[in-house]
Amino acid sequence: MANHTILLSQSRDKSTRKYYDFETPELAMEAIVRMYEDRLKSLNPNSQHINYHIEDLNRFIDNHTDMAALVLNQGPLTYTPHDKEWIKKKLYTHLKSLAK
Repeated sequence: MANHTILLSQSRDKSTRKYYDFETPELAMEAIVRMYEDRLKSLNPNSQHINYHIEDLNRFIDNHTDMAALVLNQGPLTYTPHDKEWIKKKLYTHLKSLAK
């Protein structure tokens, strides 16, 4: 079941406020992973391989001043807000499903 998802993100600087639009929460989770991996690549431009753990990804999320997901409900067409903890749980579940 597809649930339109809006991901809100802001680092410490207010000028970094962004929002991203996704067809599903899973695509939003994949985007967070890409954001983190892009950040790692920019910090380690000469590294061929970069390893990280789910705890590192969780710290990346926690280091954002604000990160939230708005997920569209199928019943009444309203968005339900979700916080960083929900995002981390959803991300863990998503990555676990990819590992199978």
